[in-house]
Amino acid sequence: MSEPNSSVHDQPLVSVLMPVWNPHPRLFPEALESILNQTYQNLQIVIVEDPSERDGREMIAHVKDDRILHVSNPHRTGGLADQLNQGLQLATAELVARGDADDLWEPHRVATQVECFQKEPDLDVLGSTLNIIDDDGKHLGFRDYPRTHEEIVKALRRYCAIAHPVVMFKRDAVLKVGGYQTDFFVEDYDLWCRLAIAGAKFANHPEPLIRYRVHPEGMKSTKLKKQLGETIRMKETHFRGQMIAADRMRLLAERALMMMPSKFVLWLFGQMTFSKQLPSST
Repeated sequence: MSEPNSSVHDQPLVSVLMPVWNPHPRLFPEALESILNQTYQNLQIVIVEDPSERDGREMIAHVKDDRILHVSNPHRTGGLADQLNQGLQLATAELVARGDADDLWEPHRVATQVECFQKEPDLDVLGSTLNIIDDDGKHLGFRDYPRTHEEIVKALRRYCAIAHPVVMFKRDAVLKVGGYQTDFFVEDYDLWCRLAIAGAKFANHPEPLIRYRVHPEGMKSTKLKKQLGETIRMKETHFRGQMIAADRMRLLAERALMMMPSKFVLWLFGQMTFSKQLPSST
């Protein structure tokens, strides 16, 4: 891991990609502060904001940092995928770290992920375990993901095995498969599947590198059922002829959940995906 006092000039540039729309007046500045306070300092922070009733630029007007490139679009784009693609075009680094406008990064997140890429030059996509917190920052649990490339590719037939808010990837690898597509609401899951088909190499770090916030205004709370429906459609598109029995059973269960009340689906999601103890790193 890079030391906090290591020279910025010795560190490869990392582009941070943060799309923003209708940001929370407290959580957005906190999220940005956690990025600015990284032990790894050679960052280009690309914020792509679509217009809404809340002006993110005003919320962070007190922040003076030359590493920030804040683009305020005059009109609403087609949505998150369009914002992400716009940010990718503005990013200048080989490595891109994704971030949401309401999560908190652990201070060593970037340093840890860059070190992994340096140790494994053929690595293309790197996620990590998530530390789940609520609106007030209270710890709720952890969400673990498969660690090795083989485990991740196998799991992609059943669920999204890379957490988008903590991912770091090689920009060129993502651009080669067409970037983010607008065909699916689950643009991240679709991207990982296309990268896997193209032969990209994946990994997940066992340590939680961000505090992933679940709160009432967050898309992860309000859009869960829509994400579920799009996940079903996406898997049928990419893996229809490759599913084994366990994959098909999960698909049937997800179809059943689509008929359940949204609050129940959100509760069940929390029960099934959050663990109270940090998973073993082995």
